[in-house]
Amino acid sequence: MKNRKYIHQMGTSLLSIVIAVIIGSIVIGLCGYSPVLAYTALLKGAFGSPALLMTTLEKSIPLIFCGIAAMISFKCGLFNIGIEGQLIMGAITYALIGLKLQWLPMPLHILVCSILAMLAGALWSSIAAILKVTRNANEVVTTVMLNYIAIYFTEFLVAGPFMAEGMIAQSNALDERKMIPFIPGSSKLTWACVIALVFLIVIALFYKYTVTGYNMIATGINFKAAEAGGIRMNSTCILSMALSGAIAGLGGAMLVSATYGRFVLDMSSGYGFDGMAIAVLGQNSAIGVLFSSILFGGLRTGSLYMAMFEGIPSELVSILQGVIILVISAPMLVRYLQVWRKKYE
Repeated sequence: MKNRKYIHQMGTSLLSIVIAVIIGSIVIGLCGYSPVLAYTALLKGAFGSPALLMTTLEKSIPLIFCGIAAMISFKCGLFNIGIEGQLIMGAITYALIGLKLQWLPMPLHILVCSILAMLAGALWSSIAAILKVTRNANEVVTTVMLNYIAIYFTEFLVAGPFMAEGMIAQSNALDERKMIPFIPGSSKLTWACVIALVFLIVIALFYKYTVTGYNMIATGINFKAAEAGGIRMNSTCILSMALSGAIAGLGGAMLVSATYGRFVLDMSSGYGFDGMAIAVLGQNSAIGVLFSSILFGGLRTGSLYMAMFEGIPSELVSILQGVIILVISAPMLVRYLQVWRKKYE
């Protein structure tokens, strides 16, 4: 039964991608470009060479963390739309604390700053969770509003008291010796990719073998039944949102410590919002999040190749990505097509 369930979930995700590709082809054609040329350039730009593949995997790292964060909240039946803000708060915390603790040795520096970044993300997401359980505030609204607060708060910090010299809104740079190093033999991938994979495995084991993970899943499946079964709903919801925010904050920490070396305004470029689509496309499973993150990382890398070498606007990839999100967010359409197919077989 489990194998059939996984096959069905995989088929649903693949069907969603196929539908999105078909709709995207129509849009690309209407814009006066060849869909075949566009998709060929997209695939070549994402996976056409070892260097491009490394770039795709590097782009996928923050997406994995955001996908995990979204998956955690979804499994508990919560809609954490604030992953973007939590990632930003984790990133600014890592950057500013990292500048103050540069006297620490590199491994300890990364560990301490990452833990504090996770704590910042957890505290930021817990605001929405506490408002939900104490005031019945809708977490969709509160997390969206917290996104704006995080964005404008960090903008004030890096455009004001913590702004580095120059015209760009960014913090001072961390010592390069304190950043996450590259994997030997790779000029693109850092050990952050290993950290992401470790967290994927840990979260998968957490839901499979721990009582707390089971309680979160039970809450997401049936709130009333879980409450009747003795699960403490308030603490479970708060813990789930805090864990989701912590992973998002760690994603921000990895952006600073492995990619930019400092906090830069608009450094996220929508990673948090993509994380929600990744979790849904991946059917809220760890392995699904991994492959969906690579897909979305490929879309980001391939779109740049399309624009630079084929003259095809990268905005068309944004349309394709939006169509994917739209399709996977409408499972009723997929179910209808499956029923329609069976009807005429």
